[in-house]
Amino acid sequence: MGIVVVVTACGSAKPSAVVIEVDNAVVTTAPEGPAVLTPIALEKKTTTTTVASTSSLGLRIEAEHVGGYKRTLFADWYDADGDGCNTRQEVLIAESIIPVTIGDACTVTGKWFSVYDGVTTTKSRGFDIDHMVPLKEAWDSGAWNWNTDQRKKFANDLDEPFFLIAVTASSNRSKGERDPAEWMPTSVSYHCEYARIWVQIKRAWDLSVDPAENTFLTRTLASC
Repeated sequence: MGIVVVVTACGSAKPSAVVIEVDNAVVTTAPEGPAVLTPIALEKKTTTTTVASTSSLGLRIEAEHVGGYKRTLFADWYDADGDGCNTRQEVLIAESIIPVTIGDACTVTGKWFSVYDGVTTTKSRGFDIDHMVPLKEAWDSGAWNWNTDQRKKFANDLDEPFFLIAVTASSNRSKGERDPAEWMPTSVSYHCEYARIWVQIKRAWDLSVDPAENTFLTRTLASC
């Protein structure tokens, strides 16, 4: 089963491309142009010594950690590279489907498409930047054992495209802190990609899945 990753470069105004891992290679399908086959490697950002059963998805299966989560334990948006644009603005720049205009204080003008519910807008204030794996879900799945820097990095992770994603505020708030066994986007055509990216993030950050989450993801991806 391949893992889909959506590839964009922060600061780019081009639409994202879809990447599908197939037998240790990836097929990159850009908005325009032929597919390109290139090798891929996945590097975990952190490791744990927890001994647990491993799912067919390559993830540890564990009961969720109970208690202790506070939003303030994860950093807000910040300007990691010092270019004057914070994480939210970087995502808006990268995911605009038309060339963006950047004004004072990194005010971004562009056009965005919400893959969760199929809504297109030129008004960025109506879109949220969603943590594909919500912060509380990350906490319950292993981030409770991270240090401050790890949590800050996760909350502002621009290393992999679509770990953070621009979507309608209504869809983001409907999702809340729920995992795929509890919530899926209303756009059914995005379900397979959503599940694959969810698994990719959890693998990259060495986060676990609970039994119900593992079962749902396995069944969903088997049907893709």
